[in-house]
Amino acid sequence: MIAPTSKTVNLATELRSGRHYGVFIDDTGSPGLLTPGLHAQRKSWVAVIIPPHQIIEVMDQIPQALSFLQELGLRDPELHFTEIWGGRGEFSKLDMQQRLSIFRFMAYIFTTYKFQVLVQTFDPINMVEIQNSTNWPESFGPLKFSNHEDLALIFALLRVRLHLKGIEDGNATACVVVDEGRLNSGASIVLPGLDPTFCAGAILFASSKLVHPIQLADFAAFVMNRWQLLRVKDNLNELDKTFLEIVSPVTECFINIDSVKVHGFPNTSSIRQGLS
Repeated sequence: MIAPTSKTVNLATELRSGRHYGVFIDDTGSPGLLTPGLHAQRKSWVAVIIPPHQIIEVMDQIPQALSFLQELGLRDPELHFTEIWGGRGEFSKLDMQQRLSIFRFMAYIFTTYKFQVLVQTFDPINMVEIQNSTNWPESFGPLKFSNHEDLALIFALLRVRLHLKGIEDGNATACVVVDEGRLNSGASIVLPGLDPTFCAGAILFASSKLVHPIQLADFAAFVMNRWQLLRVKDNLNELDKTFLEIVSPVTECFINIDSVKVHGFPNTSSIRQGLS
């Protein structure tokens, strides 16, 4: 996990140093799915922020959870929550109650450690509004301001940086890791202007098999996206209600998005919606 800079820095070592926040980012969306009030091509990026004093323990906890899944018969499991919810791939070996227990475990982790979560969403329409608001540069490293998916990631990174600047008298630093996809695992964006808030001015792209806490961002992204879908569903079934009961405490971790209620689920008073 090396970020190529003028001074080579091993971000794996830095993450475990206890000096930096860990910021782990993943994306979500439902391309092509027609959902009332939401653009079908929306793209959200979700950042989970872990304080320095928690990072080592968190990095050790997830492999322990994966080892437990191996004991249940899963081969080389990875916590992809869309697959867990749908019972796809290796998770087809687990019944629904076993899969729900994974959601309960993750909800417990989030509420125990009180992670903070930042969200940024753009779609092609509000991207144009933002583009017309000022003269933006063409790119942020390889990310393009003219692409709404890239723009959402750029703004998510800027939100993270602004958040870090607002704590510890502006001296907070972070190792920032984004799930692979937009760039290949091992690639990085290095911009001197991000240093020192982003360690070495770097944003690393990595596989969640290699950097396990990315799977926390996968969970937060899944929770937010599914909540968006359930809040406009006419009738919630018992599984929908069980899901909402499990993850409702996690909504308090989302610190920059509005509260809404889910139709048909009156006992939950504070539901979060991931809009920009």
